[in-house]
Amino acid sequence: MAAVSLLVACGSGDGNSASAGDTVTGGSGGATSGASHGPSGGLGGGGDGGGAGEGGSGGDSDPGATSGASAGGAGGAGEGGAGDCESGPEALEGSVHQGDLLIASDADALAARAYSTINGTISVSPDFAGTLDLPSLLDVGGIRAEGSASSGELVTAQIKAIRMPNLVRVRGTLWIYLAFELLEADFRKIEAVDERLWIHRNTELAALRLDALRSVGEDVQITDNFKLQACALEMIEANLRAAGTTTSMNISGGVQETGCECRLVCGQGLCL
Repeated sequence: MAAVSLLVACGSGDGNSASAGDTVTGGSGGATSGASHGPSGGLGGGGDGGGAGEGGSGGDSDPGATSGASAGGAGGAGEGGAGDCESGPEALEGSVHQGDLLIASDADALAARAYSTINGTISVSPDFAGTLDLPSLLDVGGIRAEGSASSGELVTAQIKAIRMPNLVRVRGTLWIYLAFELLEADFRKIEAVDERLWIHRNTELAALRLDALRSVGEDVQITDNFKLQACALEMIEANLRAAGTTTSMNISGGVQETGCECRLVCGQGLCL
């Protein structure tokens, strides 16, 4: 996909300092840190500006610039936090689940909130029609939510939303396929997927957060998710390539718009 020019919304500045959500540029007095401790990190997402995206760009060449990475690390592509954006939930200390975990009911989804580590794959039953919200999950062996189209019969997954806002690593495959009811998937802090990343043919998916993703071990397939902004997909690909990821990538589709600019708004690329 073509390179994307990124601007940051949810803030403004005068060239001398940076408020929450600003792109940091050197003014006459040098730029200050952009939104250290903003409520939601830029490309890193997450609570209190945490992870990879807190702070301003930190890359300004002005000698007077203060590094925007002072409070939250280097900050993926250097965008600041967004002061008007809702902060992500904090991860609470949870237990470790050994083995795979099936989510087939609301009770299963509620019980899974107790875990901060799952040493197996979370599999979502096609019949599960709720939201899988796991704010304390930090590490998981794999994620599968899928329907099927075998024997000429289409069976779609019914899940409505997947929210894992503090998950950092998937040690296996992240696979979401034929989830025709899925509206959002929030993986804002995932930095690495060790095997495959496959998000394909989820026709109602309109919000996908992969703000901090920089490494995928095998192939990347994010296609035929027709309600995603093409601009947001371009950002995901640009971040992976900038980090040196050389695996096979097919990131395409989405809503194509003209006469607008790709802006980072509360961690998501939007065409504005």
